[in-house]
Amino acid sequence: ELETETADPAFWDAENKDRNKHVTSQLSKYSRLKSRLEEWKSWKEDGEAALEMLETAAEETEELFTPDERESLVRELEESANKLLQEGERYQLELLLSGPYDEQPCRILLTAGAGGTEANDWVADLKRMYERHAQKMGYSLQIEDEQPGEVVGYKSVEMVISASTDADGGAHPYGWFKGEKGSHRLVRLSPFNANNKRQTTFAGVDVAPILDDNDLNDIDIPEKDLEITTMRSGGAGGQNVNKVNSAVRIKHLPSGLNVKCTQERSQAMNKDLAMKRLKAQLLAIAKEQRVAEIQEIRGDQVEASWGTQIRNYVLHPYKMIKDQRTGWETSNVQSFLDGDLEDCIAELLKASAMEEQEA
Repeated sequence: ELETETADPAFWDAENKDRNKHVTSQLSKYSRLKSRLEEWKSWKEDGEAALEMLETAAEETEELFTPDERESLVRELEESANKLLQEGERYQLELLLSGPYDEQPCRILLTAGAGGTEANDWVADLKRMYERHAQKMGYSLQIEDEQPGEVVGYKSVEMVISASTDADGGAHPYGWFKGEKGSHRLVRLSPFNANNKRQTTFAGVDVAPILDDNDLNDIDIPEKDLEITTMRSGGAGGQNVNKVNSAVRIKHLPSGLNVKCTQERSQAMNKDLAMKRLKAQLLAIAKEQRVAEIQEIRGDQVEASWGTQIRNYVLHPYKMIKDQRTGWETSNVQSFLDGDLEDCIAELLKASAMEEQEA
């Protein structure tokens, strides 16, 4: 029915853009699920064919296959079964991503905490970790802004992660990454310490959904609740950007939430972007705190959430990464820093689903 609706020329008229967006979104989901089902069916048929041939050979008195052929059939059967098992587990996790904004793209902001050069280097490591994880999971990742550190690394990095249109690509970007929000603690022998002493440093990770204008238009934030300041944009961007106070920071006073925008050359455009991001974050936080209105958001909970230490990365005197919320841990720190986060994130999704059922 939706495909028939899009065949009508009037469907694409400007006044139908809201319906247009909804329908095309639903068709994209349908197409993706259909492709996945076809892929699962193909793996199932391959596995069944290999199993049938092996069972037939086992019933015969004489050998039907050479040892190499038999090994090849066994391998094909194992590969098909493993693919179905892995995809089944991944699909079950996706079913847990049913929040109101889980399907939306997300914006991730990495910010260096206390530690100077060491903290800036830690932000660079986290940037690399998320880039590799996004690539592995089939998400599209784009760097929106980088503020380089004075020696190495970054003072801050802003990235946008979007869903893939491929059947096996990443889906539900905000739902998948929202659990990364919080403080990430690193303990290691610092290469920037002259005495090569063990050092502890922190980086903050903030995750917010990117919402459509239609989702934000009805939100009204009183001017008295906002503190707006302007400043010069740092880094590259042309002579005008660095000479004019084009960057904008907006603070939502009741919650203490800060949003800064530096990408655009115009102060007005940066202010508009910052307001949209602030509204999106406030909506997401309202859902997290289970309140009906933005005015009900508790600032102390926002501050606590931002400062919550969610994960320890210990590289010395032993190697261990541990998630503070679920107790999930691994000693394979290099694999984790290379982007293998899915087991840790999956554990958090399952734990969150259990909490919601009990609530």
